Amino acid sequence: MQARNGWIQWRGLPADHAGQKVLSHALGYSNHAGGAERVSHKLSHWRDQYPILQRSTYLASHSLGAVPQSALQELNRYYEEWATLGILAWDGPWWQAVLDFQADIEALLGAASGTVVPMQNVTRGMAAVASALDYNGPRNKVILTDQEFTTSYPFWQAQSECGAQIVVVESDDNMTVSTQRIIDAIDEQTLILPLSHVYFRSGAIQDIGAICNAAHQKGAWVLADGYQAVGTIPVDVQALDADFYVGGSHKWLCGGPGAAFLYVRPELINLLRPRLTGWFGLKNPFAYEPGTVRPELNDGVQRFLGGTPNIPALYAARAGIRNLLSAGMTAIREAGQSLSEYAQEQALSREFTIKSPADSSRRSNMLCIDFEGAQQAASKLESQGIIVDWRPDCGIRLSPHFYNIKEDLDVFFTAVDAL
Repeated sequence: MQARNGWIQWRGLPADHAGQKVLSHALGYSNHAGGAERVSHKLSHWRDQYPILQRSTYLASHSLGAVPQSALQELNRYYEEWATLGILAWDGPWWQAVLDFQADIEALLGAASGTVVPMQNVTRGMAAVASALDYNGPRNKVILTDQEFTTSYPFWQAQSECGAQIVVVESDDNMTVSTQRIIDAIDEQTLILPLSHVYFRSGAIQDIGAICNAAHQKGAWVLADGYQAVGTIPVDVQALDADFYVGGSHKWLCGGPGAAFLYVRPELINLLRPRLTGWFGLKNPFAYEPGTVRPELNDGVQRFLGGTPNIPALYAARAGIRNLLSAGMTAIREAGQSLSEYAQEQALSREFTIKSPADSSRRSNMLCIDFEGAQQAASKLESQGIIVDWRPDCGIRLSPHFYNIKEDLDVFFTAVDAL
């Protein structure tokens, strides 16, 4: 799949990825998961559980994580429960799937129990929070940066129609934004700062904890977008003291689309009354109260839930998320960081431009590199079964995950050399 001019175009890949096989043979090993000469790390055994790695060099987990083979079992389970239980599935396994998803995400975030609710995407999570805000008082400022993911701008800038004052803090290098510059923008008029924890364009890690501390001193809230953080670096929302934290499953969590989440700091759950809600956000959703009465909201974080949850997406996401929990985020970070550093060495030896922070501790496991013809190279590599992506003002994004090995990066760089 490749995006061009705003439209999605589908392109088939050769069944055997012959180009990649030639490269692998030249390097003296097989890229197939069963290759005997692979250089392993302590998590490389997970590789065999991700089918795409047996036929591709997959380095695009920042965009869509590889699906584990056990996800098929979970989706089959969803179907079987629907086929055999019908409506009774809601009273048993389907609602339990919602609770299990919440608990799994809380474990990944280091969050207290009862603070996470599923969302269909991050925009919906942001909207749930925004619907509880009041821009008509003296505190109406919303602070963004110019490095946020695209979804943030149309949503938050539209809040100006509701009375919000939008402030955008600019980057000096198009990779990251000065933490101090963001802090300096916070004042007594600031209501909320919806900010990336990790920037999608560079992988740079923002010091969300320092921003939360400064915001709270001025009475403001921080909504951290962790889509490019969770699953690649350890996250502890309680240590960060984040007010809200959103993210999703289809990138580093390897869970597919439709299973996003919203975390709300415990002290704020009952303080806020989201206007964007629905029957699953009510205290008594099955009371079917008449429309002349405004139903009472759920006493817990479920008040942010809204309508019917995306149950099949939660089943699809379960296997990927639990694999990460089993592998451990500290070990995942170490493996990915080591691979990212190796990729950086290879890129610099070829005099490619690095468009991520040079210090690997200041970026996620994604590395952005650029060189003349990078956009065309990404397309040609795709035809050889080497999956990366290219973005404007970024270049090619390489994202080794815990199931990748050094040989995947060797295949990539050897192929680039041959173009």
